[in-house]
Amino acid sequence: MRRWLWLALFALAFAPTAGWLWERWTDSIFRNGHGIFMPFVLAYLVREYLKQDTDPEPRSSAWGFAFLVPAFALLALDTGIKTEILGAIALVLALPGISLLLLGARRTWGLAFPLAIAVFMVPIPAGAIDRVVGVLRTITAVGTTWLVPLTGMPVARVGTTLTVPDLTIEVADNCSGFATLYAAVLTALILAQLTRSRPRRLALLASAIPLAVACNILRVTALVLIAKHYGPEVLETQVHPASGVVLFGVVILALFAIAGPEALRSAAGTRVHTPVSHRFAGALAILAALALVPVALHSYARLRVDDCANPAALVSAEASVDGERAAYMQRNFDALQWREGVLAPADGAPPLQIALVRTFDPKLLYYRGTRRLWGDVEPGGDTVEWLESDDGRLPIVRSRLKHERAESPTSIVAALLIYEGEPVETGWRAQLRAAPRQLLTGARPMTMFAVRGDVNPSNRAAAEARARAYLLDSWRTYRAICNR
Repeated sequence: MRRWLWLALFALAFAPTAGWLWERWTDSIFRNGHGIFMPFVLAYLVREYLKQDTDPEPRSSAWGFAFLVPAFALLALDTGIKTEILGAIALVLALPGISLLLLGARRTWGLAFPLAIAVFMVPIPAGAIDRVVGVLRTITAVGTTWLVPLTGMPVARVGTTLTVPDLTIEVADNCSGFATLYAAVLTALILAQLTRSRPRRLALLASAIPLAVACNILRVTALVLIAKHYGPEVLETQVHPASGVVLFGVVILALFAIAGPEALRSAAGTRVHTPVSHRFAGALAILAALALVPVALHSYARLRVDDCANPAALVSAEASVDGERAAYMQRNFDALQWREGVLAPADGAPPLQIALVRTFDPKLLYYRGTRRLWGDVEPGGDTVEWLESDDGRLPIVRSRLKHERAESPTSIVAALLIYEGEPVETGWRAQLRAAPRQLLTGARPMTMFAVRGDVNPSNRAAAEARARAYLLDSWRTYRAICNR
């Protein structure tokens, strides 16, 4: 029991991270659906290698702490600031450390491939792949405009928008095929590792990306034809996600066919039990226990501190009574407080929508926060504008609407973020800086003031002036009410 005490502490420390990974893996087939298979794939590859291990002695290497110490440090830092990604990276980083301590250096080197591909368990933030997804959307749209006319139906394309008679369809992020391409690359790597044929290995690695892209073009073409014959509402049914499942299955089966039956044959070997070293069990238990302390405070006890001196004055209780909207804000922001309203037309400016949201999960604000408020805001492509205030410069995040051209915008979308009483230019950097302070003292909320308005050339200048004035006034109000 004492030898394996570290495992219970390790599991408790990483349980919140595992829960978050499960949510991301099962959230949508268009994102990280392959992740749910990764633990089983890793277990299979590890077992296949250890079956061939003939060393009867337990081995261990203290080099495992070179992985475990930074892994537990990342986990501890992440518990307060809730990026979740750092926790997932910490889990992946901990695996070779555990292997070195329990199995030794030689066995860990033999397990290098499954330990390396464990990185595929980590969900990729959408913001990190916006450009790749944009390119895939364009490729898919172009390919579809080549195939649809072969059925006798005319089609026109503007960017990633396809138009056939009486129907317009947008090739959105979910139809880019990125999730299938990502899973195809992973599958090709695994099968190339398992197959013993060099030509098949090269064919797998060379065909994964073209195969995924080509199959996605066929899928979108089929969806366009189905929507044309049965109406666009069919895309709101299970036909849309089901087509993604079919696409995933076709690509994976094609890769298995390229790999051949030998890739599925179990490796020869008779060992059913690999000796495990417990040499460092005590030190491992201590490290896991230390990492568990901030996890218990933040994830289990939910230690939180509102650093606003008078939050009720900043957002009155009456502002958050709408039940349906409150459920939406809770779901999308885990909102602590929120308020929405409209600035009436004045001084030549059109009406502007305004919002204030506060949450203990800052990434929900700095990572596409305005898009969560208003679904037609374009993901990615945000810029920062600096406004002069009476106590320095304020960083304002500017966004634009979907299909809006940068050179001729028809809207104003801007937001001011405040964290630990200071304006925030880059949310994730502010979180990282705050992590050591919040490690044992509790999480702090981030506040977002947002403004949005539709404009035309005649009232744009007035609307811009009013939006800037609102954000400057919001900062002054926050300082007056919240700063201690």
